[in-house]
Amino acid sequence: MTPRSILARALLLAVLAIPPATAAPPPDAATITQHEIALLQFYGGGSPLSAQEQQEAADMVQQELRDSPRAEIAADAGATKLLHMLAQADAPLIALARETGRLNAQLHEAVNPTLQQQQAMEARIITVHDPVVVFDAAHKRLITEQTLRVFQHADAVGAATFNVPAPGPDFVAQMSATLPRAYPAMDNGMQDAMAHAERDLPYAPAFLRAMPQQKRATIVQTYRAKIMAAPDTAGQQLNLAEMMAVVGATASRHSGGGGSGGTQGALVDRLQRQNLLNHQLEGAMRSYSPTCNVMRPDAMANFASCHP
Repeated sequence: MTPRSILARALLLAVLAIPPATAAPPPDAATITQHEIALLQFYGGGSPLSAQEQQEAADMVQQELRDSPRAEIAADAGATKLLHMLAQADAPLIALARETGRLNAQLHEAVNPTLQQQQAMEARIITVHDPVVVFDAAHKRLITEQTLRVFQHADAVGAATFNVPAPGPDFVAQMSATLPRAYPAMDNGMQDAMAHAERDLPYAPAFLRAMPQQKRATIVQTYRAKIMAAPDTAGQQLNLAEMMAVVGATASRHSGGGGSGGTQGALVDRLQRQNLLNHQLEGAMRSYSPTCNVMRPDAMANFASCHP
């Protein structure tokens, strides 16, 4: 888990020091604002909101409670459930939630009209904190600066495995310039693996450790030369990131995280993921693509097509 992910989780735990809601009265504006800020910070990659952004969120909550109280309270109920779930979730599930929510914020063209102003404010603040690097609208794939921070951590692990140079402190800036040019030339599978790195890479370290030594040695020998074939540092780090994305996607499938596998652990993992998506559909995220809009009666049926 990256430092900003740790910070985001600490915020969630702090927010949820209060006991879970039971048959309590509707939350007040301060509580709803607290939840709103926690999710904005979480989906924005973990960096704290400025005082101005926090005030903007508070003012928007007040406005929606005046103009659309039922919709705002329903959205906060979903947010509360999601925050409680994330406070108890493991790193892969948290990563899935962050990646899914960040993509939904990007796909905000069609929104719930009742909370349209709030949705626009949320998408704007999230994008400020987690800028877009690559947005493949046709395939609903998104790579942001937070994705690159995940790759930076993964490349550090990969560098030790493949005996190649580790990423430097300028990795995010370097990849922000390099990846948009490289992405169009990647095949469909690689593009998908790169876009889902945040979801998949938590599984990679354990997968590499568990690999038989002889098999790992063969892979290292084969791919080290390919990684180092790039003429400059940026190209080498991109090659390593691509390799780690493939490792992450493979590891996720082996663990059951990608929807395959038959062990009891894999089943529990899939159930956790479905529970997460259920909570998000209840209103915790207010930015939706046309087929992800929770106001649609077929929202759950269409959710898989939003996030293949």
